[in-house]
Amino acid sequence: MPLTVGPGSMAAAIALGSQRPSAAALPELVLLGLAAIAGLLAIAATIYLCYRFAEGTTSRLGQGGTNVVVRLSAFILFCIGIQIIWTGFTGLMALPH
Repeated sequence: MPLTVGPGSMAAAIALGSQRPSAAALPELVLLGLAAIAGLLAIAATIYLCYRFAEGTTSRLGQGGTNVVVRLSAFILFCIGIQIIWTGFTGLMALPH
C-alpha cells in the first residue's frame, strides 16, 4: 500500500521526478516525457496485477511470508526516503554561501 496511498508516496514521486536534467533540448524533453509515460503505464500495470492477485499471493505466502514482504517493502520505502534526504542535503551544500 505505501506505493499507491499517502502523502509519503506523493512526496517521493515529486522528489524522484525532479531529478531530470535542467537544460535539455526539445527532442530530449520529448524522450523524457515518453519514458515517463511508459514508466507510469508499467507502474499502473504492476499495481493492477498486485491488487488482482493479492488474495491468492497472501494465502500462498502465509502469515510469515507476508510479514517478510511487508518488511522488505518498508525497507525499500526507507531507502527512497534516505535518497530524498541525501539529494536535498547535497543540493543545499552546493549552494553558494
